[in-house]
Amino acid sequence: MNKPNLYHRANGVQRRDAKEILDEHGHLLRWRENDEDSLLDIGCGSGDVLIDFVIPIAPQKRSRVLGTDISEQMVRFARKVHSNVDNIFFDTLDIGGDISLFLKKWGCFDHITSFYCLHWVRCQRTAFSNIYNLLTSSGDCLLGFLARNPIFDIYDQLSLSGKWSKYMTDVDKFISPYQYCENPAGEIEEILSSVGFTKYKIHIADKIYVYEGIDSLKKAVQAVNPFSERMPLDLQEDFLNDYIAVVRRMSLSENCCGDENDYKFITPYKLVVVYAMK
Repeated sequence: MNKPNLYHRANGVQRRDAKEILDEHGHLLRWRENDEDSLLDIGCGSGDVLIDFVIPIAPQKRSRVLGTDISEQMVRFARKVHSNVDNIFFDTLDIGGDISLFLKKWGCFDHITSFYCLHWVRCQRTAFSNIYNLLTSSGDCLLGFLARNPIFDIYDQLSLSGKWSKYMTDVDKFISPYQYCENPAGEIEEILSSVGFTKYKIHIADKIYVYEGIDSLKKAVQAVNPFSERMPLDLQEDFLNDYIAVVRRMSLSENCCGDENDYKFITPYKLVVVYAMK
């Protein structure tokens, strides 16, 4: 998750889902009549989703737009790649931590967006409380994150292997808090209410993404895999091969022609979409 160059090239599912969320739910965002909206994007990664999909639906006149990520590498990359875009700033933010210094620096925002970030935060109550406190008195937010995904089951299985266990001792930190939750919508509703939100909508969508070929899947896994950077370089390819082996055992792949390069990897998952306002 600290590989901005790779993530920028291999974030197809993140881009697709963010665009679909904005197409289907973006109209809920309450833009101000005076065109002076401020917007905060949490977990912006390389910044391309913010620039390509969020900015185009916002008013042309904006007071400020800030993209944030917990990774300093991602923030530096986003600043460099999008340096030609006016009135867009990037900074670090841990939405699951203490935001007091961030609030002093940037203040509150009229709108908050976040795509494919919040499932990495262990304490969901802290994250949503921080989002609530980062909004202005009439602010709103549109959030998309994973509830369940086979990638988390695969991490779990690999962590039990003697070969990989020493690199994955904290695997629970990288599994969605809702992966094994029977009623994620109910749990999220309780959290939203407890931190102060009174108006919100929660939608959980069943989604499928198909990776065309082994190389496509490996690049996507590498882009978000938090464990490989802990391993020697000569073991990182072995880890990916073992990952593919688990995918096949889970019957998440298809091969029609018998050619190793013609595999399709089918990923069914549940995506949470939350719209909430103060």
